[in-house]
Amino acid sequence: MRKEQTTIILFRGRPGVGKSTVSNAFAKEQKLLILRKDDIYDSTSMHIEDHTVRNRISYDSLFKILESNISSGTSIILDYPFQRDGEITNLQDWCKERNLHLVSILVTCSDRELWKSRFNKRSENPVPNQLITDLDELERHYGDLHLNSMNGEIVVDTVEAVETIVNHLAIQVSQDNAWK
Repeated sequence: MRKEQTTIILFRGRPGVGKSTVSNAFAKEQKLLILRKDDIYDSTSMHIEDHTVRNRISYDSLFKILESNISSGTSIILDYPFQRDGEITNLQDWCKERNLHLVSILVTCSDRELWKSRFNKRSENPVPNQLITDLDELERHYGDLHLNSMNGEIVVDTVEAVETIVNHLAIQVSQDNAWK
């Protein structure tokens, strides 16, 4: 009997672009598990005040959970930003070393006003992981709002309807030989 390779489906991008909305809809459609950075980060916020420590715990926990599930032969969705230089390369290398297949999806929003309205909505009742609740502040923090896509990465723009994006992703990901 041939063992299936575990596939990691990463939804990454800047805050407020729609990663969680798209990954939730895709997970529901495909009936897959999602690991969310925000879930770990928010649960540690009541015990740990320092943002940098909470972030480190969120990423360290992710790799530990993935390590525990390497042999599962399933697909796992990650809703993690992986937006800083080197983070995505480190994940790619980590997956390659462990024979995990990585499908990376860069989630973007090309409509600044739409993106800004999402931040305005966040500012009404932010959760602990939403330290920045203003698009202009986000731009000052990062400098460039847009991330460059990696070679072979699927790019989706959340100005499109979520259903359209999910249908597009189902086709794109299913064309990948590792998708079972």
